[in-house]
Amino acid sequence: MRQPEHHWLKISKEATISYPTLVEGQTADYVVVGGGLSGLNAAIELARLGASVVLLEQDTIGQAASGRNNGQVIPHHSKASPSEIEQLLGPVRGQRYNGLVAKAPTELFGLVDRYGISCDSVRNGWMQACHSEQALLRGRTFYEEWKAFGASVEWLDRDLLSKRMGSLNYRGGWKANHAGHLNPYALCRGLARGAASEGVRIYETSPVASIVRDGSKWRVRTTAGEITAKGVLVTTNALTGDFWPGLRRSLIPVRIYQVATERLNEQQRKTVLPGNEGVSDTRRDLFACRYDSEGRLEAIGTHTLWHNAAERGMAAVMAKFHTVFPQLRELRATEYWEGTLAVVPDRIPRLMNLAPNLLFAGVYSGRGIAMSTVWGASAARLLAGAATEADMPVPVTSLRQIHGHGIAVQVASLIHPWHRLLDKVEAKRSHL
Repeated sequence: MRQPEHHWLKISKEATISYPTLVEGQTADYVVVGGGLSGLNAAIELARLGASVVLLEQDTIGQAASGRNNGQVIPHHSKASPSEIEQLLGPVRGQRYNGLVAKAPTELFGLVDRYGISCDSVRNGWMQACHSEQALLRGRTFYEEWKAFGASVEWLDRDLLSKRMGSLNYRGGWKANHAGHLNPYALCRGLARGAASEGVRIYETSPVASIVRDGSKWRVRTTAGEITAKGVLVTTNALTGDFWPGLRRSLIPVRIYQVATERLNEQQRKTVLPGNEGVSDTRRDLFACRYDSEGRLEAIGTHTLWHNAAERGMAAVMAKFHTVFPQLRELRATEYWEGTLAVVPDRIPRLMNLAPNLLFAGVYSGRGIAMSTVWGASAARLLAGAATEADMPVPVTSLRQIHGHGIAVQVASLIHPWHRLLDKVEAKRSHL
């Protein structure tokens, strides 16, 4: 089912090239299932390794989460510090995983430059603003560990963060200098154009119905066609269907919304994020925002209950903006759209061998823009035999289903009031 147009599509400068629906039988070395950022990056890597590649997208390129998110390119883990990643994955894989995260923005911007993608990329960095004393201590740990790792980071005391952000609501924070933001829909369309230029055959509106073993090959069947290939890479993430038993229970879908404001005037732009960085704060009920190419502010949010979702979402985001940036008290919201991302409890992306030469890659728990670049390429090299499991940043596992998946999905959809309460308690303690 086609999704309605969203804000990033409306303001995209990248040409929207239509790709056909698969209506016949074909052969290829590899099939990539899913035309989001993971799949597009993987398809490009496979093609550049010399393979013939078919990419199948069930909707149109950029209409799912890859093209609907906040577009922030962030070289930092969702929650963990580099040392915590090493404790979780071990020193060798942990260092490798931290290295992937650190270099991911550079790799992504390199693809933007290689294919001349018109995605309004801004490379002015990303700031994490700390809302409490406890969060400030945690932020200092992030900063010091990434600095020791060799990343380009900067500590922002309360006064400096206030100037960079235009808000007095935070205790301080830190900045990743090689980060940035962009139009994610335009990025998807540009990567598709780049993949096609490398010889990838792209088919839109071609949902996969089944993946069936046929001797040493795989038959990937859509509603109207079929591809026979020696290997398959699945990158469907939150929109994983029923084409492979149990795969949907390996991740938790999380529905989010975004809101765009009216255009800020020149004076307002001088007082709010004057350096045009992206920013996220440390609240559990996350506040993250950045400018788009038209001078509007975009922010994310989620509901526990989704009645009157657009009206309530716009009101909630503007209430946050008016609190964080009181100088924007007259600013109004003009756009609302939704998307669904995938998370896992440990927030580590997945590489899962579903069967011989059938690999799943993805699930970024809110950090997909940058990580999908290096993750998709890593998965492609693994599938093509250009890299081994020992080279991967995480162990390659069999299908990892989430224990109590149905309960976990319900908890994820209902946990936001609890997060907001914890944020209030933590902030209150900071003022004692």
